[in-house]
Amino acid sequence: MKRLLAACIAALALSGAVAAQTAQAAPAPAAQNQQTLVKLSGKLELINGEIGIKADGTSYYAPQLMRLVGFVKDLQEGAAVKLEGYAFPIPGQNGYSMLQLTKLTLSGKDYDFSQAGGRGMRGAKGGGLRGGMMGGRGGMGGGPRW
Repeated sequence: MKRLLAACIAALALSGAVAAQTAQAAPAPAAQNQQTLVKLSGKLELINGEIGIKADGTSYYAPQLMRLVGFVKDLQEGAAVKLEGYAFPIPGQNGYSMLQLTKLTLSGKDYDFSQAGGRGMRGAKGGGLRGGMMGGRGGMGGGPRW
């Protein structure tokens, strides 16, 4: 009886381990860190509730523009803009990319985003432990945050 119980527990554990491995498939090729420098021009529009621009059959989300909404007079839906930055394809969504802006041209005025906090929430380009979301050190504490 003990052998049968041990065999059932082992079989259950083994089937759970196999099921967990098959649930985590390899990432799609688009999920790799692919970045392309692009220069786009067109009109701003709302794409699935986010600010973006459509060009060459691709919809580019530009989330950094949310920082300027309400502060730059001509920044509104339908405004003619030129955007420069790095395009990152969104995994699993063909025809959609995220745009990491480096430059915005609106109404003849240029806005430089190249020094605007890098890529990601940590602040430093490529990760790093300095410059967290709230201006703190990032990482696991140590020292005052304010």
